[in-house]
Amino acid sequence: MPDQIKPNHKPIKTYYETLAALGKQKVKHETGLRGAFQHLLTETAKKSRKWTLVPELGHRPGAPDGPRVVPDGTLRDDFNMPRGYWEAKDTSDDLDAEVRKKLKKGYPNSNIIFEDTKTAVLIQNGKEEQRADLSNAQALCDLLNAFLAHTE
Repeated sequence: MPDQIKPNHKPIKTYYETLAALGKQKVKHETGLRGAFQHLLTETAKKSRKWTLVPELGHRPGAPDGPRVVPDGTLRDDFNMPRGYWEAKDTSDDLDAEVRKKLKKGYPNSNIIFEDTKTAVLIQNGKEEQRADLSNAQALCDLLNAFLAHTE
């Protein structure tokens, strides 16, 4: 079982500090904000599971000539096996609509977090397992712990 992430852990504090600093700069777009969650996932996955986050790793689900999907992050183990995925969205997007659209396009649904810095949705084994208000540090930790503990 991976180490449990807690609200007082440094990556959680850094995540909120980074978002606060970006908020002061009035940053609201996905590419400006996603670095905070990317750093959070990189640090927590490395520490608790020794997984590596690979940004923008595309693949073709289904047929080799099928549509290409590119999650914002793919977490892989030491054997290069994908263990989880992450997709960031704009704060102004309808997160539920974006989740449906990405899953319909063929994004992996085995263990993926969709987030917009306000809310995170954890999909595991094809269904929503958890939804977290990201302003709540404990809810964020619970979601990350479930994500990192997932096995297929």
